Amino acid sequence: MGKIIDRLYEKSPILLQELALNGYALGIHFERFGKKFHDLLEYWHKTEWFSYGDLIELQNEKLRTLIKHAYETVPYYHRIMDDRKLSPGDFKTVNDLYKLPVLTREDVRLNLDNLISSKFKRSKLRHGHTSGTTGSPLQFYWDKHCCLVNNVADWRQKNWAGLNYGDKYAVILGRTIVPISQEKPPFWRMNYVHKQLWLSAFHMTEENLRFYLEKLEEYEPLVLEGYPSTLFILAKYLTCRKKTFSLKAALTSSETLHETQRGIIEKAFCCPVFDYYGLAERTIFTTECEKHCGHHINMEYGIVELLNNSGESVDKEIMGKMVGTSLHNYGMPFIRYATNDVSSILPESCSCGRALPLMSDVTTKAEDIIVTRDRGFISPSVLTHPFKPLNGVKASQIIQEDINHIIIKIVRTPEYAKENTKLLLDAMKKRLGNNMDIDIQFVESIPRTSAGKFRWIISKVPLRL
Repeated sequence: MGKIIDRLYEKSPILLQELALNGYALGIHFERFGKKFHDLLEYWHKTEWFSYGDLIELQNEKLRTLIKHAYETVPYYHRIMDDRKLSPGDFKTVNDLYKLPVLTREDVRLNLDNLISSKFKRSKLRHGHTSGTTGSPLQFYWDKHCCLVNNVADWRQKNWAGLNYGDKYAVILGRTIVPISQEKPPFWRMNYVHKQLWLSAFHMTEENLRFYLEKLEEYEPLVLEGYPSTLFILAKYLTCRKKTFSLKAALTSSETLHETQRGIIEKAFCCPVFDYYGLAERTIFTTECEKHCGHHINMEYGIVELLNNSGESVDKEIMGKMVGTSLHNYGMPFIRYATNDVSSILPESCSCGRALPLMSDVTTKAEDIIVTRDRGFISPSVLTHPFKPLNGVKASQIIQEDINHIIIKIVRTPEYAKENTKLLLDAMKKRLGNNMDIDIQFVESIPRTSAGKFRWIISKVPLRL
């Protein structure tokens, strides 16, 4: 059904596309905004000034309720706790979480049905995917309240950046809001419901970028949000032409923001960058305040642990693997979910006065931007979408050998279907253009760098603007 709708959208005139977009936005508005949203956002603006002790007690209270719910309604956790002779009464504080094992991506894949609460009908839950930048996308579900809370966390970050609900802003993210086959402007669509200008991340050629800037000048958004790579492409274009475009703030997420990118984006847009880190799994949300001294862990959202290779908690300033517990997704609870990312807790408190702990930058992949003849500069994040519906992909990597050739390496499992290859090739051709030669190679494993890091995209083509 989704593919049919996508095809109908792509073939529709722009007016109908905008009507469809705003119809979708209206549905999102009723689910994630309204009085509950504004009341909870107001409450979060109070909790951000709680003492650390009060924030811990808030977590303890929510954790006790979550554990009881998980034991009584989620088969996976009922079995895990029974196997360890545990009951909900054994979890009084966040310090008791160690009694449960870490939940891995493989655990989620193997126990998808048993991780869903019996209190919820699957048809009433929202279906989600990971981005796929780990090379292996994952499926899961959120309940409606979890979606609301995630929206509140997002908008508190926007408020910190100076954007209030109802203000005009623009985004350059990975949704194919403009058909990829479209060759002439407008390379954007308007979400009137939320005063949000959606700019395409798939049409950012050097020839097209001037149209982006003309539209931004016409619309005059207060804030521009996007992947570090998409904002960097636009900022680099401005810088090379000795131009600027003034904003109140730039918001970045979904990729590692490098300091060189931050500097160029801030100079081009005459504003500070507010970077934030969130997971599609809805277990961790960290946000940057006006002091820009690190990422505040949103303790109201979830519990964050940093563990070493032995599964033990690490001290402050020591890098550890990030493990998160969602305090709000009762539909499919993720308790002690292991991410693929590494960070550390900073020793000092933020000078802003908030007791929310500071986390250092997340160390993940240093993806490169793909350069194409047909589609211009392609953000790594927009290339995750073709992988999302594919089952049986254990790991993947994209290597750009030259401007006309990429290799996709795939480590597959027995669930990998033959038709996956055609689906992947078709989707990648749509994003990279028909002149890109794409080779798919099935491999046993994908090597890491000498530093032990995994790079999902390796481009050997220099970025020039």
